[in-house]
Amino acid sequence: MSGDDERLLFAYGSNMASRVLRRVCPSAEAVMRADLPNHRIAFRRYSTAFGGGVCTIEAAPGQLVRGVVYRVGGAELLALDCFGDLGSGLYCRQPFLVMGDDGAWHEADLHRAVRPGGPFPPAPGYVELMLEGAREHDLGHDYVTLLAELLGAGSRRAAEGR
Repeated sequence: MSGDDERLLFAYGSNMASRVLRRVCPSAEAVMRADLPNHRIAFRRYSTAFGGGVCTIEAAPGQLVRGVVYRVGGAELLALDCFGDLGSGLYCRQPFLVMGDDGAWHEADLHRAVRPGGPFPPAPGYVELMLEGAREHDLGHDYVTLLAELLGAGSRRAAEGR
């Protein structure tokens, strides 16, 4: 990657797992863990591929979204935009300020739903990828536990036919 076209990307969903992100952005490099304050994850898009809800962010004073900042080349980021259906108007990529584990604020792009629906029960396979990324990047026991609880809640709802 040339330094001129690199961007920082804040991954908080399945793209936290480097093997998932690198399918579309093979040269993506994890830079640091980071937090997006005053937001939460919400399962507001239904994915037919995953058979359930996938997450976006929404404003939530006092809450926190944990994630991973990656350095991604501009061409690969555009490929990720196409992969994420940004052209369909369902998602957008926007810059946000995230607090890095270095104690500094960083501007990083993230993808979020434009017109959220649902909420939908979390898709178990999707949450498993989130858990993989949270463990890979050591986002902390509390966050891993929160994601594991989401996985359990999604599985219970599916079993109950909701």
